[in-house]
Amino acid sequence: MTDNINSGFKHFSNLSGDYGAKAMAPIKEHFPELAEFIMGNAYGDIFQRTTIGADWKEIAVISSLITMGQFEQLGVHYVMALRVGMTVDQIKGILLHLVPCVGAPRIISAFNVLLSTLEEIQ
Repeated sequence: MTDNINSGFKHFSNLSGDYGAKAMAPIKEHFPELAEFIMGNAYGDIFQRTTIGADWKEIAVISSLITMGQFEQLGVHYVMALRVGMTVDQIKGILLHLVPCVGAPRIISAFNVLLSTLEEIQ
């Protein structure tokens, strides 16, 4: 399992850079078991599989987070989406496509996170 955790941290770092490290730091410090679970299982296994491309993985995660109303993690996945080659316009296209499914209020919140994230990384 340690190999998966180390591989997961490396994969996460490659995808999210400094933005992800900053987001993960409090979890690593205060709840290391959760950080190890996320890195070992999600990023050390699932996110490294090649059944679908990295952009599709981020589309799935972004859509799911918005649908669940879990906006706090969106910034990291917006950064990951951009780092795997998606454009801001494509991310906005995902948001627009979700409006009829999840409603405008959630999309407005998700868009505000996108704006904040873009401001932070520029």
